[in-house]
Amino acid sequence: MVIFLIYLMLSWFGIGAWLIFDPAALESYAGVAALTPTGETELRAMYGGMELAIGGAALLALLKPRWRCHVLFLNGVVAGGIAGGRLVGVALAGNMSVYTLSALTFELSTVVICLLLARRLQRSGESNNG
Repeated sequence: MVIFLIYLMLSWFGIGAWLIFDPAALESYAGVAALTPTGETELRAMYGGMELAIGGAALLALLKPRWRCHVLFLNGVVAGGIAGGRLVGVALAGNMSVYTLSALTFELSTVVICLLLARRLQRSGESNNG
């Protein structure tokens, strides 16, 4: 559990910090570019700020075990929502890039692992401990 939470924290923090400071990096690896300063701010918010916040939640779960089930739920819902949107995008575009496949792998595996770990926490009663 702890190793997975560290993995989530580092993954979300890493990409979030990178993209809050360098949103133009999305263009080279994902084909996403800001056309205006407002677009650049949006990329910083959604790819930087949101991912930093999710990483912060994972850090909270590491420091406060009573939050672990909630943070697993958050990560599962967020990763599942992103994966769902990505799958719709693939279906509509009729294209699957290496980037898209790797992102889907992260997102779908995160959903599955979060579900399994949350179920284990609930069964053991750990989700109520502080």
